[in-house]
Amino acid sequence: MELKLSQLLIDSALTGNVRSVEMALKKIAPKIKGDNPELYQFITDRLQSNLLRSRDNSKILPVDTDSRLQLVRVENPVILSSAPILSESIESKLFQVIKERSLIEKLLELGLAPTKTILFEGPPGVGKTMSARWLANKLELPLIVLDLATVISSYLGKTGSNIRSVLDYASSFPCVMLLDEFDAIAKRRDDERELGELKRLVTVLLQTLDDWPESSILIAATNHSELLDPAIWRRFDLQLKFSNPTPQMIESYIEQQHPDLILHKKLLCELFAEKSFSDIERTFNLSRKEAFIKDQPLVNILLGKNQPLENMSNVSENRISKTDRNELVHELFKKGLSQRKIAEETGLSRPTVKKIITTLQTIEST
Repeated sequence: MELKLSQLLIDSALTGNVRSVEMALKKIAPKIKGDNPELYQFITDRLQSNLLRSRDNSKILPVDTDSRLQLVRVENPVILSSAPILSESIESKLFQVIKERSLIEKLLELGLAPTKTILFEGPPGVGKTMSARWLANKLELPLIVLDLATVISSYLGKTGSNIRSVLDYASSFPCVMLLDEFDAIAKRRDDERELGELKRLVTVLLQTLDDWPESSILIAATNHSELLDPAIWRRFDLQLKFSNPTPQMIESYIEQQHPDLILHKKLLCELFAEKSFSDIERTFNLSRKEAFIKDQPLVNILLGKNQPLENMSNVSENRISKTDRNELVHELFKKGLSQRKIAEETGLSRPTVKKIITTLQTIEST
């Protein structure tokens, strides 16, 4: 056993630093496996037992020292009405995180650690918070949310104390910890506009990321990744970049959240191109209210016309390309809709619908 590791283990034990003891033992175990398999097995068993320690998170929630208001929001259990709609890349990586948790004992035996810190970056409303909730739901862990922008105080010393108490609380039992608005505190340390105390908080965060226990997952979410200290980036095991949904993702969203509008999904995908999920949902909610007040079909309001759909041929033809328009007509025709019904649903004239169908049938028969 190396001298430095022995010293680290002894110092950590004497000072009561449980997390440092765990770190030292994880480094020691693989080194003694060959010479002392019994001791190796004893250490890994103890580590596993401690890693899967009681999930009792009934400890008193951290509160602000002055106002006595709670500093965090806790969801336990995390209940979702639907899964987030993610890109294939992000979904694949999050499923890998879940898989690692199911194999955590095997990983520890190999001297490997599961992913424990993740950075979510991307514009507002693209699914970062929803993904954190989904991950907590899948892992059956409580979700602890700290909005850093709300705890930044003019008395930065108090802010530091509050953040430390939250991090100590969240690292004391298995959970998913979400640090929202992460850029509010983890800014570049060479920013002259920031005070010394804020810079010291960045150092605290760096240490927290390094020492975060494998029993929990820490997720930091930011809308402004360019503001982050470069040293912060290197501390995360995984970095995921979210962006506005693709047309395929918008289609999935409409099918999942608004199945009554599936027939119009091509038109709606054009309408919502380059918009975030939160912007799309806000538009739906406002339009539903307007549709109710004006006694109009929802799709009419969404497309910006307070008139029957059959009179909207110009709008429909202008909003989507001819190729997309033809595909939509073909899809509706294959579903068994009559030419009259297709014209009503798409806003195209009946002669236009008939021409499209005839052309497509001719192409298919050749």
